[in-house]
Amino acid sequence: MTSRELDGVRSTRTSRYPGLGTGGMREELRASLLKIFLLKVREVRGDEVARDLLSGVGLDPQLLDHETAWLSVEAAHRALLAISEEIGASAMHEVATYVAHPEALGPFVRMVREVREPAAAYRYIAAHAPEQTRVGEFELEDLAPPKDGKTSNAHKLRITYKPRPDEPGESDDLLCTLRSEQLAGLTTLWGLPPAAIEHESCLAKGGDACRYVVSWSEGEAASRRTPLLAAGAALGTFAVTAPFSWAGGALSAIVAGGLGYGLGELHARNKRTERERAYERTRIATLERGLELRGDSATAAPGDLVGTVLAGKYRIGKRIGSGGIGVVHAAEHLGLGTQVAVKVLRGAAAKDGAEIARLRREAQVSSALDHPNVVKVLDLDQLQDGSIFVVMELLRGRSLAEKLHREGPLAPGYAVHVFRQVCLALAAAHDIGVVHRDLKPGNVFLCDDGVTAKVLDFGMSKLAADTMGGGNEKLTQDGYTLGTPEYMAPEQCIGAPVEPRTDLYELGVLMYEAITGDLPIKSSNRRELLDLHQRQVPPTMRQRRPDLPIPAALDDAVLTCLRKKAHDRPADARAFEAMLAAVPLEGVPMHYPRNVGRSASSRKVAFEEPRPTEKARPGPST
Repeated sequence: MTSRELDGVRSTRTSRYPGLGTGGMREELRASLLKIFLLKVREVRGDEVARDLLSGVGLDPQLLDHETAWLSVEAAHRALLAISEEIGASAMHEVATYVAHPEALGPFVRMVREVREPAAAYRYIAAHAPEQTRVGEFELEDLAPPKDGKTSNAHKLRITYKPRPDEPGESDDLLCTLRSEQLAGLTTLWGLPPAAIEHESCLAKGGDACRYVVSWSEGEAASRRTPLLAAGAALGTFAVTAPFSWAGGALSAIVAGGLGYGLGELHARNKRTERERAYERTRIATLERGLELRGDSATAAPGDLVGTVLAGKYRIGKRIGSGGIGVVHAAEHLGLGTQVAVKVLRGAAAKDGAEIARLRREAQVSSALDHPNVVKVLDLDQLQDGSIFVVMELLRGRSLAEKLHREGPLAPGYAVHVFRQVCLALAAAHDIGVVHRDLKPGNVFLCDDGVTAKVLDFGMSKLAADTMGGGNEKLTQDGYTLGTPEYMAPEQCIGAPVEPRTDLYELGVLMYEAITGDLPIKSSNRRELLDLHQRQVPPTMRQRRPDLPIPAALDDAVLTCLRKKAHDRPADARAFEAMLAAVPLEGVPMHYPRNVGRSASSRKVAFEEPRPTEKARPGPST
């Protein structure tokens, strides 16, 4: 959209909403309503275009990162006009699936604590309209109420939006689209397709309200197929066996019908379980997104903890990072004068049992391991307001994620050195019955000494029942999946039990990404990604990056970790460490020239032979 066109949009909107300036500073609509459209723009046109679009309509480009912010109706409309010009009017009705995008979940933190099924989500949205809009309200009517105490799989609701009396009318349907796409997308939080939306009336067409009939099914087709499957199996069996014996045919038909009915019920139950698991993943992602936004917000009390003394002995210094369930500060032990790191679980997570369990888990496991390649935990305590904090050794360096982001892939020599240490950390964990199950670049730390690597964040680890002298405090219900989808093993993807070789699959994905700069298996859709991990065989690292000097033995070792069946992977972490130790590194670079390995090229890159001081250091011994 050109500057002249944007000026025209601004002047038009000013005339339609008299009394509102073009700055769009009034807090009227939650930015999450607009965020799903911006995510579509980002996917289709790229991040830079999406941010430029916001700048062009007078909004802060950082709005793309903070969906819990507020904006005026006028500003939202300007942005919608620009988005429609950028991606086309039809694409404006294809954004409902982005409601469940990890970067759009921030405003749902309260909702996911209170609801467990889609109908309850719509009731919540109607009852808590001020959390989304301050210029109107919603009314809800159930058009398919339960009959005879039985809950139907098919749902139909009428949701009516009425603006406040002093609000101006809507001259086009863009704001209506804004509301309807969010309503359609709520079902995707459970892994269901977007709900169907029927517009009974619209403000933009002269109606007194926008009335949406929202309908969806939670497995109705699967339930209806059960008796059909049973009847089909019975009739088919009877037709085959009756000519030989009527009695035998009848008996066979009864048995076949029973089997068909059982299979149909099993299929329907699997569908229900799949929805429950999808929502549990959404719940965890929502809480983590809420914490991320709380930590990144400029209004999130920058001096909240700095300068305070925790538990009478830890003076809090500057914030040095944030994780999925807490904020990390540098601190000083007043009695000993030593420098430590303090991770504090605060805000919404401090009241969530699962998040508290994760922090306790991290502290317990790390303390029990006492291994040089695992971060040391020194203390665990609680503040008066209920917030929990854990005290750890203060590491100096950066995460593998940061190194990959800034410099690109690891040279093979250095990769072998780092991941041999990761193997030893995993072996120590597996020895005491602990499976990490969330290996990713952010959970591997590279110390400033250039030698040491440490594994972080055992907060999502799986413990054996008798580990550390007590019960196994569960993070989720049985069968739910935990982990980061890009790195999850096939057995994790379906909620099956995990074992030490589950970590080896995740390590294989992590090594593949670190060495090539690219994930072995990719998809923008979470469900498809979980499915691909179960069946897709990725290309070798040497095929993915023929421009890099990746030793064949290293390539083969990583691919053994990526085998779909756990028993086909290396026997344990020590066995895999031995495979890495056997990779010939003579003439293999320890480091690349800056950015040389960031992207593949059509020609082979010429690398210098490593200097004597750069030859691969031997990995740590067991």
